[in-house]
This record gives sequence, C-alpha cells and structure tokens, in this order.
Amino acid sequence: MLDRIKLRHLLNKAQEMLALAAGLTREPFGASLSWREALGTPDDSSARLTQARALLRAPGIQLDQPTERFVSRDDGMCLVVETNSHIRQRGDRVAHLISVPRGHFDGPISRNSYASETSGLQALVDFVCSRM
Repeated sequence: MLDRIKLRHLLNKAQEMLALAAGLTREPFGASLSWREALGTPDDSSARLTQARALLRAPGIQLDQPTERFVSRDDGMCLVVETNSHIRQRGDRVAHLISVPRGHFDGPISRNSYASETSGLQALVDFVCSRM
C-alpha cells in the first residue's frame, strides 16, 4: 500500500518540478495541479505531450540538464501528461480508503517517533473507527 502512495508522490513531485521549470507558478504547493491544468482537457495523450513540451520550450524558459534529459524521454513524459493517471488513482485509493479496519493503524501509531502524539492519534483512531 505504501508503495502506491510513494509512486503517486513521485508523480506529483515530477509534475511540480515541471510546473516550476515552465514558470507556471513560483510556489511548489499546488504546482502539480497547475501543471495538469496547463495541459488542458483533451484525452489525447499525444496532444498533451506536445503541449507539455511547448510549455517547457517556450521563449524565456531555460531548463537545467536533468530537466532537459527528462523532457526528451517519452516514457517519463507520458506519465506526467496522462489525463487520468493510473498512478495517481491507485495512490489516491490507498491513501483515502473509505473504510479501514482499526488494526490497520496499530503499526503506524506504534512506530510514530513522536510520543507526545500517541494519545491524540489513539483518539483519532477511536473516533474514525467508531463510524465504520
């Protein structure tokens, strides 16, 4: 489960970095959404890929070497331009489960290194699981 969340985070981070490189925003927070919105709504992946590269190669945009290398790779670029990203959907489904059994939280709470949060986290579990 954690792998799906980490892969979604990886995708989000790449989109964030591209939005910043393209000058779509100056703030990392929300930059991934800015990237996706700038690509428009067509379901045609090749059109979105063309739009993405146009944004990143617009006049005045100077990309560093790692970004330039990434932009030249179709395999990675295809993932950051998908309209309905399977990586994003799988990560969201895991991170935002409708119903999670109480035992699902035992490990994360016991491994949390901030002891001052333990009773509060236990209260969260009591509350959330009382509704399931």
